[in-house]
Amino acid sequence: MQGELVGEQVLVARVEAERLELKGYGRRVEKGSIREREETVALSLEEAAYLLETGKLELTAEHGAALTPEGFFTHALSIYPNFVARYLVYRDLKERGYVVQPGGTDFLLYPRGAKQGEKPARSFIRIASERDSLSMKELVELVKLAHNMRKEAIIAVVDDDSAITYYEVKEAKFSAGEQRAEEVAGLDAVVGTAPAILRGDKVVVLDPPVAARLLETGLFGALTKEQSLILSLVEAAYLMKRGVLKLELKYEAFLAHAATLERDFRLKYAVYQDLREQGLVLKAGFKFGSHFRVYKAINQKHSVDLIHVLPEQFVFALPELARSVRLAHGVKKRMVFAQLASRATEGPIRYVAIGRLKL
Repeated sequence: MQGELVGEQVLVARVEAERLELKGYGRRVEKGSIREREETVALSLEEAAYLLETGKLELTAEHGAALTPEGFFTHALSIYPNFVARYLVYRDLKERGYVVQPGGTDFLLYPRGAKQGEKPARSFIRIASERDSLSMKELVELVKLAHNMRKEAIIAVVDDDSAITYYEVKEAKFSAGEQRAEEVAGLDAVVGTAPAILRGDKVVVLDPPVAARLLETGLFGALTKEQSLILSLVEAAYLMKRGVLKLELKYEAFLAHAATLERDFRLKYAVYQDLREQGLVLKAGFKFGSHFRVYKAINQKHSVDLIHVLPEQFVFALPELARSVRLAHGVKKRMVFAQLASRATEGPIRYVAIGRLKL
């Protein structure tokens, strides 16, 4: 089969059109476009590369001059600097039986055996190599784009061994937990306003009955052998706001002081407060390399989510992102990244769940 390289596409004669389209290659060119070749099929560069590699296509340049595979790839790289990664992903998906439509930024992925235009694509794929970076803002924009397109967002990462890992990216939704904010706020009716003292980066409740009640009712803090309760800064701030805890410092002064002890305190506290008010229970996630682990109920044995809080300007190195997702997957938890504006009071909190995907 003979094709002619014209810009970002390879044109194939009309007589090949039906056979190609039935196999999910190319798009029929309408009259008046691309040198007015009616019923010509235009192949993307990735499609042409695949057909070229499998020996089903021979290429010429735009004016009929012979074109070697090396010349073709040089041309493709001049248009898409990441063309090798794009092609590796395209080839992998084709060999898995999917119908793929390459585009300028993303690929559209159709179910196995489907024809382009017959059914809508179910996903779009963003392609990267392991040396690329990805900002938290870009992840949030991917989620918004997926929502607007009514499709699943997938990131395909090509590593230095040319292996490909697929990640699904979606908005993280949380089912309501059992510990409602109203119940926490009502604790003061049961235990009163508990006095506490600030010790370094911890807050301690010394009264044993009160300490036990806070632990039993909301899984707050950690109980010592002396039956005191040690609270983290975010736990203490939340209980202070709910009128359950009293310190020498006023609430706003405590927040300011905590922010001097912990750089990302305000961001963490905004997420802690938001999820606590959805009835969820949050505990420290340090052992999993995250800010929080999340439980739906006080008596739940294992947490369901890992939450890491990031400012909107944060940029991932992709190996770093892969580590977090792989660890969460290994302990059977969902990896969720919470994005906040630089100041926690600006804009909503965006929760993005990322998981490995088997295609």
